[in-house]
Amino acid sequence: MKRLHYPKLKIAAAVFGAVLLSGCAGMQLENAREVEPKGTDFTNALYKEYMRLSELEFLEADYADSDAFALRAIAAANNQPTAPEELAARNLPAAHKGELATARRELVEALDASATQKAPVFAAMAQAAFDCWMQEQEENFQPEDIAACRADYDAAMKAIRLAMKPAPAAAAPAPAPAPKAPERMAATYTVNFDFDSDGITAAASAIIAEAGMAIDEMKARTVILSGYTDRAGSVSYNLKLAERRNKSVLSALDIRSTKKITGLTEFKVYGETENLVPTEDGVKNAENRRVKIEIIR
Repeated sequence: MKRLHYPKLKIAAAVFGAVLLSGCAGMQLENAREVEPKGTDFTNALYKEYMRLSELEFLEADYADSDAFALRAIAAANNQPTAPEELAARNLPAAHKGELATARRELVEALDASATQKAPVFAAMAQAAFDCWMQEQEENFQPEDIAACRADYDAAMKAIRLAMKPAPAAAAPAPAPAPKAPERMAATYTVNFDFDSDGITAAASAIIAEAGMAIDEMKARTVILSGYTDRAGSVSYNLKLAERRNKSVLSALDIRSTKKITGLTEFKVYGETENLVPTEDGVKNAENRRVKIEIIR
């Protein structure tokens, strides 16, 4: 495996460790908020991804990991990105070390093979998602969070592999060039929810990651979120639940897309009306608990 080339990586790692040992727990997030990213597309995106992780851990009162992610954000903002976290840095369950080692090797090889230039946003998403996966796997008590981080990693790596795929060898001269494929003008994704919940599941996180990529790829002008519920519960309660589901998807999309989509988004709230699968009142149905994402170019 070739060595990963990060400018001043050893110096950045030393500074990172010293600050982590000396800083007050929970204080680094505020420091990171005041930093202005001034690097490449990759390091600027990496700053955003690590800031998101730091904010989430701070809200969970995990100040040590919040500080760790904030310091990585600061390093990225200063164009001195840290490498993906080493397995030895975490006390990982033995049963999961193999898959994490494989994932890290794939990630490092992609970063070393110029993914940071060819797919900078996805490279940043993959690195942050891997570090998130490592952190959640060490805690090992929130399986949905572990699965969500892994799903984000898998989605980002899929996009990197497509971007890094070599162009096909030139064929013999053809009579005429093949017609250019038309650009997508619209795309639709469906995110499903657990009963009486507006939480984003691991499966939903993977779908939202793909939708975020589509928003960027299509340079979307409008994103319509339509919230639905099944017919268990009252009409008024289900309207509020559908609206909360819309907001959960919007928040997740805003993180996954490089564009700030809040200003592009239209909400439609249907509650228990217009069910995908018609049912009697009071019947629970998983297919009806959904948010439809419509992306319009």
